[in-house]
Amino acid sequence: MFEIGSYLITPLTLLLISTGIVGLLICLYLFQYRKNPGVLYLSFLQFFTALWALFYALEFSATTIELKLFWSKFSYLGIAFTPVSFLLFALSFSSKENLLTKQLKAILVIIPLIFIAIVFTNDWHHLHWISAKINPEHNTTIYTYGISFWMLFIFTYSLLLISVVNIMQLLLRFPEYFQSQLVILVLACFLPVAGNVMYLFNVNPVAGFDWTPVFFLFSGILLAYINIRYGIFNLVPFARNKLIDIMQDAVIVVDKLGRIADVNPAFLNITGEDSKHILGKKLSEAFPKMKSLIDQLASNRDIEQLEVSSELNNQKYSFDIRISCLYDKRKLYSGRLVVFRDITERSRNEQETKIANQRLLSEISEKERLIADLDAFAHTVAHDLKNMIGAIVTCTDMMEMEIEHKNEEGMREINELIQLSANKTLHVTKELLTLASVRQQDVKCTEVDMASVVTESIKRLKDMIESNDVLIKTPKSWPTALGYAPWIEEVWVNYISNAIKYGGNPPILEMGADQLPLQRQVRFWIKDNGKGLSKEEQKQLFLKFSRLDPSRAEGNGLGLSIVKRIIEKLGGEVGVLSNAVNGEGSLFYFVLPSSIE
Repeated sequence: MFEIGSYLITPLTLLLISTGIVGLLICLYLFQYRKNPGVLYLSFLQFFTALWALFYALEFSATTIELKLFWSKFSYLGIAFTPVSFLLFALSFSSKENLLTKQLKAILVIIPLIFIAIVFTNDWHHLHWISAKINPEHNTTIYTYGISFWMLFIFTYSLLLISVVNIMQLLLRFPEYFQSQLVILVLACFLPVAGNVMYLFNVNPVAGFDWTPVFFLFSGILLAYINIRYGIFNLVPFARNKLIDIMQDAVIVVDKLGRIADVNPAFLNITGEDSKHILGKKLSEAFPKMKSLIDQLASNRDIEQLEVSSELNNQKYSFDIRISCLYDKRKLYSGRLVVFRDITERSRNEQETKIANQRLLSEISEKERLIADLDAFAHTVAHDLKNMIGAIVTCTDMMEMEIEHKNEEGMREINELIQLSANKTLHVTKELLTLASVRQQDVKCTEVDMASVVTESIKRLKDMIESNDVLIKTPKSWPTALGYAPWIEEVWVNYISNAIKYGGNPPILEMGADQLPLQRQVRFWIKDNGKGLSKEEQKQLFLKFSRLDPSRAEGNGLGLSIVKRIIEKLGGEVGVLSNAVNGEGSLFYFVLPSSIE
């Protein structure tokens, strides 16, 4: 024991100074681990404890009441903020960061500052201590405290109690492997409380000496020890860091009131949200676009699995959602754990497969329809081909006889019959090939010069037109449309030949086109002067390979079926208009997309 000016240096003084220095060293050590849960606040705790110990060392060693009160005021810089730091550590360490809102942090800073201001202005109002005197035996200060001190006492112990309760709860949550570390952690929490109780209630070997900062030092040493020995701050909270945070599936914890209690990084990544903006909010407030899912969760607690689609962060997602109810130790419902597995890619693949299957079924149905149509037509075509080929065979036999008799005139007549039958056979074969190509070939639609197409169609039917003395009226100009010229030429050939066959005597045909601006289409048509078609006859057109009036015209009924298939393949439609009035005839048309936007 020795004096330096107005200060008496004793072993307790050296203990307090050592406490302050060790506290600062521990603060610097813990600051290295500040990214781990709660460690930053624990380093703050050691810093404020060190301030408390150092200023209290100056107060304790001072030999005048004025100096003691002066340094006592500064010690409250540590006293007021030590329990605040301890509470922040406890909440963060126990994975309750969602409670640490900006408002709460502001309150936890403002209240200590108010108490510190009251302490520094105590000489004017004496609200914190009413009087103070020196105990000559130990050179300690004996205070008579005012209402401000007891308010600070209540504030401090409330924070300490909340902190201890939160840390003790970890004993129930952590696996057995961590139990020994947590027992040491709880002991570290109770040490400062024990030291303060000794001071306040005078259960003290040195009357008036405050052991609280010293006990806080031992608390810090214990906490640093379990970090060095067990690395607990690198593992805590084990369940979140190792089982939830590293999960690729999005996880959200919802309490029984529908508020968001916790989320993992995968969930934040999908939603594009910051945890600070959604924790503590109701699901309906945080994610209004997920209303259907939220309604299901609210109305039915028994849901365990469902699939939903939702738009998050401006992207469409599909989720397989697994829901587990959470219960406390008393088996009371306390919330839900909701796991979102992103199945967007799988759903997209399933949808593409479904579309492909539908397309395949449609194609199969179309093939079956075509087969049925061809079966229905088989007898007609087979009969016609048999007659034509039979005629050719018969004519060849007759040709041999005429050759033996050297009858040139007879040979010419037989040759004409052979040529006629061969041409008919070629015509039927060509129509069958055209039908097959339309079914199988994909073409690119371009702008069609309809005037050229019509001209070529008429040239192909030149003999038929001349032999029947046909009059054809065409417009001066044709509108352009989108299509495939070779196929459209086949359409016109079929329409013109049918109009000649079923027209008046002589046939008078009128061709034209109408713009359909609302539909962005063009309707092309040909009108004959025949007897027209009844409603029943119109229904048979374009459907099956049938001939309406075999007595009037030869053929196999394949032409209009080809027309229908061509136009539908080009994105248009076909039809006929007729009032069944003799002389007014019928108007056959087909519609194609317009080339004019």
